[in-house]
Amino acid sequence: MPLCTYTNRAPWVPSKLTCFFKKMARRGSYKLFSSKDIDVKVALFIKRVAHLFIKKKGRFNCALAGGETPLKAYSILANLPLDWTKTSFFLTDERFVPPEDERSNCKKIRQILSDRVKCFDLSLDIYESAKLYSENFKEIKCLDLVLLGIGEDGHTASLFPNTACQKVTPYVCISRSPDGIKRISLTEEFINLSEKIAFFAKGDRKREVIKRLLRGEDMPATRIKNCRSIIIFTD
Repeated sequence: MPLCTYTNRAPWVPSKLTCFFKKMARRGSYKLFSSKDIDVKVALFIKRVAHLFIKKKGRFNCALAGGETPLKAYSILANLPLDWTKTSFFLTDERFVPPEDERSNCKKIRQILSDRVKCFDLSLDIYESAKLYSENFKEIKCLDLVLLGIGEDGHTASLFPNTACQKVTPYVCISRSPDGIKRISLTEEFINLSEKIAFFAKGDRKREVIKRLLRGEDMPATRIKNCRSIIIFTD
């Protein structure tokens, strides 16, 4: 069970979101939502979940996926009405590269959401960076929403198949991607404590890994579970 619970918390599909999710299909512990304008749907989903948590507890804490897939959704989100003063965005993971590097998740996302996103301090030693980032989570205990990507190999955040993610704190771990780049990631355990979890995958190349996820095949993405259904957004 998640550590964070709220009294009189709205159910997973509160009345305000019923119409939004009317095309959602249940697949075991997952809810699959497919749409041609999926970027708009993901942006609206984040906005509406944010409003629910701000109304419920006065704040919204969310971790955002890196990579290219969600960038259009983030651009749409940036122009939606949202109480930014009560919203904190974090990264699910980051490559340990210079901040100006084109591969940096922080660089790409901050170009859209500016300093609304709290990034890892990559000027530090990787272990110190992981420890410092963990300080963000000591008070909140768990996240309200985590939006995750999924790779064709089944990795999510920087949790890779057949590669241990060395835990630095209960919140953050260090791994290495197949291309040899060091990574910093939220831990599997911390992600699983989140109140709401969603995967976001686009394109024909992700069809097979989504099928594997729905079948429950062993891979890092499948090990992301909490006590409620997880949404998969796809086109």
